[in-house]
Amino acid sequence: MITLIEKNQQLFLLGMLILLVIVVLWALQYAVIRYGQTVLNQGLRYWMVLKQYFGTSKRLICLKNNYPKLYYASLQRLTVQHFYGLPLTVLFLVMGYILALFFGLVEDVVTSDTIVATDFFVSQQMSVLSESPVVTFFIFITSFASTATTCLIVLLVCILCWMIRQHYILIGLLIATLGSTVFTFLSKLLFHRTRPVDILLFERTDSFPSGHATITVALYGFLAYMAIRFSRNFVMQVRIAVITIFFSLLIGLSRILLNEHYLSDVLGGYLVGALWLTAAISVTEWLKTRNNIDWQIGWSVTQVRLVWLSVICVLIGTSIYAKFYQFPLLL
Repeated sequence: MITLIEKNQQLFLLGMLILLVIVVLWALQYAVIRYGQTVLNQGLRYWMVLKQYFGTSKRLICLKNNYPKLYYASLQRLTVQHFYGLPLTVLFLVMGYILALFFGLVEDVVTSDTIVATDFFVSQQMSVLSESPVVTFFIFITSFASTATTCLIVLLVCILCWMIRQHYILIGLLIATLGSTVFTFLSKLLFHRTRPVDILLFERTDSFPSGHATITVALYGFLAYMAIRFSRNFVMQVRIAVITIFFSLLIGLSRILLNEHYLSDVLGGYLVGALWLTAAISVTEWLKTRNNIDWQIGWSVTQVRLVWLSVICVLIGTSIYAKFYQFPLLL
């Protein structure tokens, strides 16, 4: 057994990594389902108590008397009753934090910091798996983020939104997909980073950031957001989020294992995708406040069947793309 592990060390570590991710996500899902609503309700109660304390604070009363406009503007940013209050504030803070992380990653990549050495080390380890049977599986996985598949998904979502008469959702979808795609394209032109040497599938574009990782978070993240908003079951909402995270990690791992990208390329793609996903969610929630979107619609049997038919079409389309376009690139 030990000899077998030593001969397939990289494959064994890859399996252990995937198993670890599954265990962590399962534990996270269990904790959120078990304690999530309780913690959220408790947090809201503490928040209301804190707001009452602010209302009786002498310094804040002085601020209110001297600078009433500043006081009420700040108070509005902390209100949980409507989107323009705390939700919008949190979304802006999240976008700012993601931008800070992205610029920090860019600085590390440009200055050849420690992460670049890690990139080369991981790439060398993945080169050992180029003849492994897992390559077939990860080529299929990476095909879910291909241009052909993502265009098919966007088309099917447009048809679905038209069927359920929720056209304004498409604005958020286009912001997530087109915004992240254009940002990634311009970033590749700016940084002009070459791909790993032992690349398995030929690509014409540059390496940083990973377009597949970007579109995975932006597109599939927005689809998960749609499913969560349409769902009225908290347990189902948590499971959708966890499955989407796992799927995104698999696609990112596929780009590294196939030596299409370095580790930092994938991390950069995740950050770009998360940035545009946050922007898309912000705009969609703003449209919801204007009553342009109704998340509480009733789904007919025909519409539900259309959703499942769309899923089957994506699976078939991805399989065809992988078989007739991706696999020949290995030869």
